[in-house]
Amino acid sequence: MARQTAIRAAVPAVALVLVAAACGGGDDDASTSGGDGAGTIRVANTSPTQPGFVPAKFGVITYGEDFGLDMTIDNFTTFDSHAVATQTVLSGRADVVAGSLVSNLLLNEQGQDFKLFCPYIAQDDFVIAGANGISTVEDLFDPNTRVALDSPGGAGDVILNAMLQALGQEQTAADIPGIQILESSGLRTTAFASGDVDATVIHDYQYYDAAEQATDPVIIASLFEEVPDFVKEAHAAPAAWLEENAELAANYCAAVLMGMRELSADYDAFVGAVEEFADVEEMPDDETLRALHTSAVDYGFWPGEDGGLSEESVTFMAEVGVKSGLLEEVPEYEDVVAVDVLERALELVEEQS
Repeated sequence: MARQTAIRAAVPAVALVLVAAACGGGDDDASTSGGDGAGTIRVANTSPTQPGFVPAKFGVITYGEDFGLDMTIDNFTTFDSHAVATQTVLSGRADVVAGSLVSNLLLNEQGQDFKLFCPYIAQDDFVIAGANGISTVEDLFDPNTRVALDSPGGAGDVILNAMLQALGQEQTAADIPGIQILESSGLRTTAFASGDVDATVIHDYQYYDAAEQATDPVIIASLFEEVPDFVKEAHAAPAAWLEENAELAANYCAAVLMGMRELSADYDAFVGAVEEFADVEEMPDDETLRALHTSAVDYGFWPGEDGGLSEESVTFMAEVGVKSGLLEEVPEYEDVVAVDVLERALELVEEQS
């Protein structure tokens, strides 16, 4: 019951942040384009860049100039939450937020006219990990099972709900009695390895690190195997900004898509991108990176060919949000996706190829 209350409380909290942000002043140093579409975009990332997330930055830095962009790594700012990153955009200190697709849908539902226009990462290497005799989805709902998860609406929470839905479970994360809130996957990994929790949602490579210490570890389910329509994160911006900067946004997205295509095709380039752009204290070993790259290619982590924001995928994610108690209803596709910008980006990529 407390978990359900927390979910309901999360929505008004976001609304208050958005109201405060909307009252913020603009930034006189805003960097956007001229009429030819060339220029700079200021991107607010909602979390540190994990190895699987590097194609976007790689694409913009590597191919941005080909599409008339003038951008460096300094144009990307990392925040510790979606709410803070969104506030930065709403106050005029950034142009685009790169983060949770469901959280971006929530922005729209709360009256902020944001639209998705470019993928960031579709699938991810998250798994439900169990230990200490916890080996099935049903075990998660045992009152004695200690389950580490982030707050309602966080990446782990949404991913767990998507997997539960795909596996035919009527219950959601809100119904798990033994939830322990640990916001980062790193904290959850540490708790899982030390035996402080019995199950959690973490990255595949984090599981294998923790499995060396955990008791009877097992992967209960993998996101990319169970939920093919999942879209974890995307780029979004205010609809008014997209209308005024449609060609700039398309050029930016085209560079992102080029990065996704390049890293899908070239493992060595992927390793180099991880070394340059991933926010990790220690570089993952070759075996881990090869496994991640193989999964990314096989399961469509980086949708550089089609853009990834199909009506089916966005609708599925909205349905997950509704079932999780984060959204009230599934929005109309055209109301939350700038289809024209994404289609133009795909055209630009084909012209460049």
